[in-house]
Amino acid sequence: MERVIGGMFPLEKIGNGSGFPWIGKKDVLFLMSGRCALYASLLDIGDVEPKRAYVPAYTCETVLSAYVKAGYELRFYDIDPEGMTPLFREEELDGVSVLGLCGYFGFCRYDRDFLLKCKDRGIKILFDTTHSPLKMEELADYQAGSLRKWMGIASGGVAVKMDGAFNVKPLAPEKAHLDGRYRALELRQEALDTGEEKFNEEASEVFWNTELRLRKMFDAFSGDELSERIIRNFDFDSMVEKRRENYQMVLDGINSPSGFSVVFDSLREDDVPSHFTVYADDRPDFQAYLKERGISSTVYWPRTPESEEVKDFDSRYPGAAYIYDHVCSVQIDQRYGKKEMDYLASVLSNYRK
Repeated sequence: MERVIGGMFPLEKIGNGSGFPWIGKKDVLFLMSGRCALYASLLDIGDVEPKRAYVPAYTCETVLSAYVKAGYELRFYDIDPEGMTPLFREEELDGVSVLGLCGYFGFCRYDRDFLLKCKDRGIKILFDTTHSPLKMEELADYQAGSLRKWMGIASGGVAVKMDGAFNVKPLAPEKAHLDGRYRALELRQEALDTGEEKFNEEASEVFWNTELRLRKMFDAFSGDELSERIIRNFDFDSMVEKRRENYQMVLDGINSPSGFSVVFDSLREDDVPSHFTVYADDRPDFQAYLKERGISSTVYWPRTPESEEVKDFDSRYPGAAYIYDHVCSVQIDQRYGKKEMDYLASVLSNYRK
């Protein structure tokens, strides 16, 4: 079936919006990718002893690779599947110098009192904002992530230093990576213009070749000029309004869900959804059902290499293990409106396993 919902963004045009909200308020670096932004933030923290980070057991390989490259030993905390709430343990903070924090899928459900305890101990807080780029966590020392899941740009990394200016100087953009990203965006636009699926397939191949290469050679690479101009002039206010509106339409439209459960069943005032995310009882069957009806879905994230190396991971971090095995996300971004959201809600309501 022709794709109805999902797929890469094409390249954004330069708009006339107010731009990324922290520009002019905090020191902001524009980097090539989220992992470049995280790594640049860790470099800016500098040498600390001991180099040990307390990080979520449910996270992306991208995030952990930045810590590993910066020389950190990892200590994990579990995540409660209900609301994806971090299960912090204060006794685990001994010997920790950095707390890795995340607000999943635009819903930040962590305990801020625990952040205060970290501040009291002198522990730096690095907030991974790939899922929540518009959340300003005043207790964090750094915010870093990518905007690539939110809009069509080649370089999506953004790092924010909450107090003072960055000391780290990013490297020049890496041309081969940018060439691949722009080619993938061009192919995606051709797919939209022609309706031919072959261009989507080519875009996906170029994207993943480029992405897998980045995983081997990433560093604190800066972003390119066009991407920065797009970010500086993007209408984030309209994006927020549209994503919240779309999410609520799907929530309201689902009747008697079966075979899956919605992770976040209400919107708070400061929630900005990245996706509509569920736990599927039988994820392969659920994704196949959606695909047959023109809806692309994505698993954020597969298990990380670091989690695979942890002995008895599933018993030590049962919440994270459950999430890894059941989570599934569908795009509900600003490209879509009532027609697509009503269709998505109908398809979800009719799923039976």
